[in-house]
Amino acid sequence: MLPALENAKVLGLSFRAWVSITAVLILVFHLGLRVDMVSQYRTELGGVEHNVIHGIQKLLLGLPLYQDPEQLPFDVIQYTPAYYLLCAGIGKVLGIEGGDARSVFMLSRTLALVLTMLAAVIAYRVCRIASAPLWSSFLAAALVFCTYTEHFYSRPDALHSLSSLATVLFFVRWLRAPADRLLILAALFAVLAFFAKQSGGLVMVLPVVYLACFSEWHGLRLYGTAVAVLLGCALGITLLLVPPVVLWQNTVQGLANGFSWQMWQELFDPPTYKYYIGWHALAVVIAVLGFRSTSPVLRFFALAIPLAMAFGLVTGLKYGSRLNYLHEGLALAYIGAAVLLGIGPDRGRNQLAWAFALYGLIFMGFRTKSTAHWAGLEGPEGRGYARSQADMAVRDVLRNELGLRADDHVLILYRDYLEHLLVGQSILTQKDIIQYSKGPVFDRSGFHTAMEDGTVRYVISDQAPGPITILGRTYDDWVPVRTVEGRHILAKAQPPTDHP
Repeated sequence: MLPALENAKVLGLSFRAWVSITAVLILVFHLGLRVDMVSQYRTELGGVEHNVIHGIQKLLLGLPLYQDPEQLPFDVIQYTPAYYLLCAGIGKVLGIEGGDARSVFMLSRTLALVLTMLAAVIAYRVCRIASAPLWSSFLAAALVFCTYTEHFYSRPDALHSLSSLATVLFFVRWLRAPADRLLILAALFAVLAFFAKQSGGLVMVLPVVYLACFSEWHGLRLYGTAVAVLLGCALGITLLLVPPVVLWQNTVQGLANGFSWQMWQELFDPPTYKYYIGWHALAVVIAVLGFRSTSPVLRFFALAIPLAMAFGLVTGLKYGSRLNYLHEGLALAYIGAAVLLGIGPDRGRNQLAWAFALYGLIFMGFRTKSTAHWAGLEGPEGRGYARSQADMAVRDVLRNELGLRADDHVLILYRDYLEHLLVGQSILTQKDIIQYSKGPVFDRSGFHTAMEDGTVRYVISDQAPGPITILGRTYDDWVPVRTVEGRHILAKAQPPTDHP
């Protein structure tokens, strides 16, 4: 017989207190790792951070966020605009200039950190509003924060997660005490989640499924109308600034990377899946008990958790996807478990409490160990700073010695600071679209023309000079004209002049 986790004591403290103390220690260490990564000089915290920073810089520089990917500078902004607009808006208030790449990196990372911390607080509030015990509410919130992978450290995912959990918060409040304004607020945050990242469509649908399944027709009409109006307004404003075809090219066509089992292979690899299988089992328990319950809150989680987990598994089949696609389903599972301990059946509650506490702490430890490894990828102290200084030296040589003009273009073959020092001049910035797409996503004939007709004035590489192979074509008529801090600047070879 397991001792009662809620009341049994050891060394004068209840087991639930020991669980909370352990969770606090892990959480504080995890938070310290996140704070440390904000100021690191490396330019890739995860999820191709480069692309997000590039989009923020474009707005700060007064450039359009979305442009035709088949025309110069061949940019692709894959996600809906809310995070970019929020970050750039804060940057303008703070006086950050778009060309100050270091400040933009730190701005995005700080904002993402704050958003994920607030998301954890919202998760805690959902638990408490739904009558979950204090210790399990704190554990659920700590799990939400520690489960954020590197894809949430400087990307729209952070705003998407906060908005999704805020939607759940207001919907749960409505389930507890129906009021029209709560459904409207839920709709508002659901639309914000979608305009932070397209996968926010999930949280727009979850309340609809619940309201339809349980014949809450007034709520369904109100929520559906609010979502339609808010979504229409947001989309209408966006389309006033962006041609529809360009928005489609970036946010829909730009995601068409192809199909891959990569995320499933990573998840179901036994050394990794042993940390996730418990949450999938718990989702089944919540679903079974929730559907048997008369509590509307438990019924909602019984529907929402399996749907969110299935959504993450299906959308994770896009080539290049990683375990971040699972976060919404996991977050709902943590909250659902905490709520089940508060308002679920008495039978088996102590066993569930122990399972949630111990497995939750183990998972927090696993995620914190992974985060510590990720934080350590900065490498030896000063390496990232040296690379940033090298790229600034290259920029200065290009502009001050080689005569690069503001309307000239360059192709940078590596990803570091330089492309963020030459925003608008650097072309084909989103090289991951090429790397992770199984087939051509866009017509790049304009790029090949630019490489041949002098539109691209310089090519910069961090590898030994040689033929340039990109997008299925090799260019062997580019020759080195300068080497700066290990970077090689190449210019198109001039054709020989015939002498009489």
